[in-house]
Formats: sequence, structure tokens, C-alpha cells
Amino acid sequence: MWVLVPVKELTRSKQRLAGVLDSSEREGLVLAMLQDVLTAIRDVRLFDGVLLVSRSRKVQALVRALVTDTFMESSGSDHSRAVTEANRYLIEQHGAKSSLAISGDLPRVTAKDIQQIVASHERVTLVPNDSGEGTNAILASPPNAIRSQFGGPSLERHVASAAAAGLPYSVIRNENIAMDIDEPRDLERAVTNLPPSFTRDYLQGSGIAARLKNQNISTSTQTLRNAIAAD
Repeated sequence: MWVLVPVKELTRSKQRLAGVLDSSEREGLVLAMLQDVLTAIRDVRLFDGVLLVSRSRKVQALVRALVTDTFMESSGSDHSRAVTEANRYLIEQHGAKSSLAISGDLPRVTAKDIQQIVASHERVTLVPNDSGEGTNAILASPPNAIRSQFGGPSLERHVASAAAAGLPYSVIRNENIAMDIDEPRDLERAVTNLPPSFTRDYLQGSGIAARLKNQNISTSTQTLRNAIAAD
């Protein structure tokens, strides 16, 4: 059983946060969250290997000590194609019988969360995101048991793919794996709710946390003033 973690080119990552973070801050956030995910995977000690899926040489260099192998997806590949190609690579090069494809932007994930997925797994195990529509993790046996169809309401598509193939599947709700950081509201929640982690250290050390809190205070103050003036 292998784990694969896909990571976009840093310049393409977290574009929906561009309104609140500049490019260097987004890059730092991506790398901090990736460290949290890879550390949790390392602490599980159930896997035969960890495959980093990324075309970024910088990402590969920074996390080399936390992964077993690296794979560069085809140029221009989206998330789905990257996972599909990586699963094929795991089967052909490592003889993988199962793979856990998990997002690299889950700052709350722990080894216990990942163990929960593995413990209940049969053929296809799906973990949705916060909205319940997307998919933040897929454990499949074999790795290519279902078609990777990430983006938008992907959970429904992955369930349909498993059902069409006649494979037993389960959907596991896990609040830590569900929590990713894609939009400003996710970032604001992370600033106040994250446990000790690389991501929390980065948000605090970079000054992002303080800046967002000050912005929220200013917004709340202005809202109160507007309400008083309206009265």
C-alpha cells in the first residue's frame, strides 16, 4: 500500500487566495501544509512508500526526506490526470496493490485520521471535503480501481464510478481530512482553529495571522459604527 500526494507547481497553487495573500505567502502556505500532511503520513507507519506527485523541483527538494519516490506528471495535467498517471506509475514501478491519494493542503490531518481510513478499507474508500461534494482522499485497491475525477462535486462521480464497476465502497467523514485551505474563509478559520502545526507556525511567523485578525477587527468595528449610525 502506497500513498501519493499531488502538489501543483507553486506558481499555480491557491489562486483563490490571491486577494488576501501575495505569491510568496501562498507558496509558503502550500509548503507548510504539505509538511503537515507528509509528517502525518510518516507517523502512520503502515505504508510501503510515499510518492510525491509534482513537477516542482523546489517542492521535491524541500520534502525529499519525507517521501520515498517522486513522480512528475505530464505537463499541463490537472489533479485528476496527475493522480491517474501516478497510480499507473505505482503499479508498474512499485507493484502497488493499493494507493491512498490524499490532498497536500490538509493542515489538521493526523496519523490517527489516516489510520481511520485504512482500518475500515475494503476496495474503495472516499473522504469528502467540508462541503461534502469534493473528495480530499481516495484509498483504492487496486490503485486504478476507479477513475479519478476531481474538481467540483467529485464525490458523487467517484461513488458512481465505484458502483458502476461493482466495487464495494464507503464514504468516511473525517473533519480533519475534510478541512483544506482553498478560499479566504478557509484561511480565516485556520488562523483561529489550527492546533500546533507547521501551518500554524507559518501563519503566525509570517504575520499573516495577525494581519487577518486585524482586518476582521476593523471590519467588525466598521459594521458596528454603521449600525449605530443607522439607528
